[in-house]
Amino acid sequence: MNSNQKLSLVFNCTIGIGILSWKSHKTLKKSLQSYEKIGLKNLFDENKIIFQEISKYDEEIADKYGYDYVGTSTNKGIQAGHKLIYENIMTDYILILENDNPVIESIDICYERLSQAMKYLENKEIDIMRLRHRWNFGEGFSLEKYLKYYSISELHEKYNHKKIDDTVFSSIIKYIKRLIRPFKAIRISGYSLYFEKNPEILFPKNIKKLDEDFFAVSSYIMPWTNQGVLIKREFYGKLLEYAHNNPSSKTANGFQDLEKPLNRKWWRDKNFKIGVSEGIFTHNRFDDSWRREHRAFNKEMSKGNQ
Repeated sequence: MNSNQKLSLVFNCTIGIGILSWKSHKTLKKSLQSYEKIGLKNLFDENKIIFQEISKYDEEIADKYGYDYVGTSTNKGIQAGHKLIYENIMTDYILILENDNPVIESIDICYERLSQAMKYLENKEIDIMRLRHRWNFGEGFSLEKYLKYYSISELHEKYNHKKIDDTVFSSIIKYIKRLIRPFKAIRISGYSLYFEKNPEILFPKNIKKLDEDFFAVSSYIMPWTNQGVLIKREFYGKLLEYAHNNPSSKTANGFQDLEKPLNRKWWRDKNFKIGVSEGIFTHNRFDDSWRREHRAFNKEMSKGNQ
């Protein structure tokens, strides 16, 4: 396959990119520069940025890098932003990104992994494709929950973060925790994809290996994420409808954020199949953040989010 051609020429369906952005101009530019460097947007039929509380500077950035855009005068929150992506991108499939998701692979690898994802989506072997990098996942991604319940069976050779030291004592404690809270333990077993060499052997009920380094993971153990997701537009609309009709009591800085309304018992029981491969995007922010747990938290950002 030719990595210079649009993916739609191979799969006979249209594919677009929707980028959700609120302020954070340094971060957005870094991400767009990474796309520009490899020509990522040339693979897609539609490329659009959804700006909330749009400014003249937002428009200038979009124009500079050749992106269509729509904007709101105020910040409406993450879930409303996703609804705007859905309403303004008409392609059959949408790659959903946030402004802090730079690409970290070459155009050839991106084309290969996106093509692989489209094959399994079109064959209905998966319902959603995660494209955040499996090994270079960036900031804001904690694996500690998994380590509270499980020891590492065989560390994947591509895992390149802090090495894990499990003592016999800690392994016993983890075993007891699994006995006491078995449902909690199994629900976080999806994190094994980011440590283990053979997660499909450890959790065969919920993880199926479809190809080399490509897995179909049950939504029982893999939550919805707002970033780096390739999804059929029709299915995206159904998820947004469910979230709208079933708001969460927990909000993100006063707004519904889509993750909280979706990631509940309903999601786990649906057993959606989520594709996980080595991925192509990471997560890096270069502006201040509204999130209190973020290293660059700024309380002035609490007047909005994203």
